[in-house]
Amino acid sequence: MTSIQTESQKPSFRRVLSNRSFSLLWIGQMVSQSGDYIFDVVALWLVLQLTGDIFKVGLTTATILLPPVVIGPLAGVYVDKFNRRDIILGSNIFQAATVAAIAALYGVGGLSFPILLVLLFLLNAGAQFVRPSVTATIPGLMAKEDLAAANSLFTISSSLNQIAGFGIGGLLVLLLGVELPIYYDSFTFIFAAASVVLIARSVLDVPPITPSASSFDGGNPSSFKDKFLQGLRFIRTSRLLLEIIALALVLNFFGGGIQALIAPYAKIAVHGNAGTYGAMLAALSLGTVIGSIAVGKIEARKYVGKLLFLGVLGTGASVALIGFTTVAVYSIILMLVIGVSLAFANLPLQVLIQAKVPGNLLGRVFTSLGALVTIATPIAAVTTGSVASSLQIGPTLQLYGVLMLIVTAGAYFVFQEVREAKY
Repeated sequence: MTSIQTESQKPSFRRVLSNRSFSLLWIGQMVSQSGDYIFDVVALWLVLQLTGDIFKVGLTTATILLPPVVIGPLAGVYVDKFNRRDIILGSNIFQAATVAAIAALYGVGGLSFPILLVLLFLLNAGAQFVRPSVTATIPGLMAKEDLAAANSLFTISSSLNQIAGFGIGGLLVLLLGVELPIYYDSFTFIFAAASVVLIARSVLDVPPITPSASSFDGGNPSSFKDKFLQGLRFIRTSRLLLEIIALALVLNFFGGGIQALIAPYAKIAVHGNAGTYGAMLAALSLGTVIGSIAVGKIEARKYVGKLLFLGVLGTGASVALIGFTTVAVYSIILMLVIGVSLAFANLPLQVLIQAKVPGNLLGRVFTSLGALVTIATPIAAVTTGSVASSLQIGPTLQLYGVLMLIVTAGAYFVFQEVREAKY
């Protein structure tokens, strides 16, 4: 008996993949993401090509980042109220129709910049129902010792799709234009919807209320407002989550700005093209794969806080170094390092939240937490365009990277709950 228990405590990718419901969910999302990352290259590069305006690229990035802040917390209530299979199915169909509308309007010459922004907002609003539903479902499908491996598989497949999608996306823009890649993205949403249909509804139902969850509101709230506030109460009573919010709020401001600068950096600072931009994003994803495999294999549950700080320090240092170079090869290598660093920071943290939060609250806590930590990201994406116009792109990246290092080093000594976090 002892040997079996010891063995069960070791993370196992094979055991995770033997779960049929998990595998169907994973495969559907993996195919869907293959189109998402091609579309991401197409969308931002299209704006840059049409307008040549760094500010409008930042505005587009902000539009993409805004739904997690304004839609995510509201979506979390429904994720914890309705069957999660139905939510994933409906959201994927909605996203398929939205992407198809972008392609159709572009094909007839009716896709203006304002219309594109509206459709991008709607597309990413739909994603706010899919992502938390998938994240909230995983703990119900997996034993605690396999949570890291299960989440690693999603991160690995996502990153591999990024490597292929970002590289292929850049080439497709150069060779075929933007219309066909957008239609492909629409098809992948339909595939994801078909995959989740094969999972029994009962498997992805919301778990029953636990005593620890009901203590936050004295029972089972019936109104939308009460359900929404229940998730916020859970966050408010957790010192760990409050520390995470304080740290991530600052770091994600810099992250949003950096994200908005990658495409202009590839075009202006490195004097590259869509292929260069895609190669940089692909290197970032390859690094994330490497980091995710490492996290999935080690006992990351014992060192969540320390891995988070290590990952952010690696990210900040690499961003600062990118700001000093105009050589494409060097920037691609540094993007690889950033990918590894982000995997060490983000993946164990996501698993920690899944392990600590009751299943019937996970959708609301996950989306509300996501909104709180990213609330400054859309603002950063817009304002960074103005900063980069004044300082130029390289010095702006240097500044943001150094500030990330300073904030992280200070937080390591101040935020004890995060530093010592484990599950």
